[in-house]
Amino acid sequence: MRYLVALALVAALAGPVVAHEKFKFVGSVAALSEDEIAIKAIDGATYEMDLLDFTAVTDRNHKKIDRALLRVGAKVVVLALGHDMFDLEAYEISLTDR
Repeated sequence: MRYLVALALVAALAGPVVAHEKFKFVGSVAALSEDEIAIKAIDGATYEMDLLDFTAVTDRNHKKIDRALLRVGAKVVVLALGHDMFDLEAYEISLTDR
């Protein structure tokens, strides 16, 4: 019994586990700023996500390229992490038309 109480106490003190879901968006860049990107996906919806310092911009062969090559209208595949569709952080953006 003591073992179960100790285990429950450890689990309660550990707190909730915060997990991120993985998302993949295919579409084009609808808007772009220094720290945010909006993607017009092929389903017609526009998704906004944060750009972080470590967000990689790659060509279609996954070789890193300069972030300055991102522009509105560029065709992209974006890999992002987040809790849901309203809290996203892009971690890789692949330019498909390059």
